This record gives sequence, structure tokens and C-alpha cells, in this order.
Amino acid sequence: MERQERRIIVDIDNTLWNLAPVLWEHLKVINPKMPGPSEWNYWDFWERYVTMKDLYQVLRNIHMQQDEYLPYSESKQFLESLKERNFYTIIASHREKKTYGATLKWLKQNGLLFDEIHLSHDKSVLFAESWAIIDDSPITLDKAARAGIIRAGLSNPWNIGCAHPLFDNLLEILNYIDSLDVRAKDKMHDSNKEVV
Repeated sequence: MERQERRIIVDIDNTLWNLAPVLWEHLKVINPKMPGPSEWNYWDFWERYVTMKDLYQVLRNIHMQQDEYLPYSESKQFLESLKERNFYTIIASHREKKTYGATLKWLKQNGLLFDEIHLSHDKSVLFAESWAIIDDSPITLDKAARAGIIRAGLSNPWNIGCAHPLFDNLLEILNYIDSLDVRAKDKMHDSNKEVV
């Protein structure tokens, strides 16, 4: 019997590629006092240095030129491995809808496998039918924990203090996902023994 596909949500920025240094370079133009990414010790680090309007304009510009940036070296293997494990992969990002074309182009030109793209400012609308989320935002990871779905992310200065599984790279996250699968299979095997 074929295993049913599970939905997994995968973020883009600081998950599939390293947005932080690019964002910093752009924000320094607006405010030269903007500290570097290693000092972004909380999610809303930018509030003391730039306006929300400026931040979103910079992000929009970066996202519209997404094809200028490379993904992390393990991003392709990570997404291929999810497909091999029969995951339905939703690439989800807090991006404006008009960046869809640039996002799609970047994913395709880098051979990054996915089943669906979701661009909005609220990924939690996807949680009800999803098994897991991979994201760097402590706010999104908190919402996922409250929703009861598996969550993990790449370790960054802005999420280090949160109580979520954080890893150094995507292949470590893949190992974590695999370990959860093994535990689930062991648990199912043990419960089948009890029934017999």
C-alpha cells in the first residue's frame, strides 16, 4: 500500500537561501548604523533603525531580484529528499503576491522541487492540513507549536532563544524528520504487537 503524502511547509528566506547578509547590505544604505546579522538577537531587530515601510520596500526589491542569489548548497538535496519521502512540499514565504513570478523563476532555475507556492503574511492558514513546517521565524514556529504540528528551523541569532528544534543546516533537519518517522513507525509497530 502506498504511503499517503504528507504536507510540509518550507520557508524561503534564511531557510533555502541566506537572506540576512543581503538584507543587511540594503538596510545599511537607509541607516548606516544598522548592526550586522550576527547582532540581530530578536525578530524585530530592525524597528530601532528603519521604518516598516522601508523594510518592506527593501524586502520587495530583494524578492523581485531573487534570481541574483543562490540557494544554500544543500537546498536542492533537501527538497529532493522530501519528495523521495513522499512529502507534498509547499514553499511558503512572507512575500507580496507580485513577487510570485520572481520566486517561481528562482525555484525553477535552481532546480528546487516543490508542489505549491504560498505567498502571504500568514503561513498559519496552512497548518490545519500540514504535518510540519521548516522556518526561521520564532513567531511562526510558536504558532506551529500551538497548532500541534512538527516544526524545525535553521539556527540564527534571532531564534536561538526559542524552544524549538533548531539546526545548523537543512540536512540536519532532514535527519530530524527521519528520526520522527522512525519513532512513529516504532510506536505503530509496538501498538500492533499489543493488538495481536
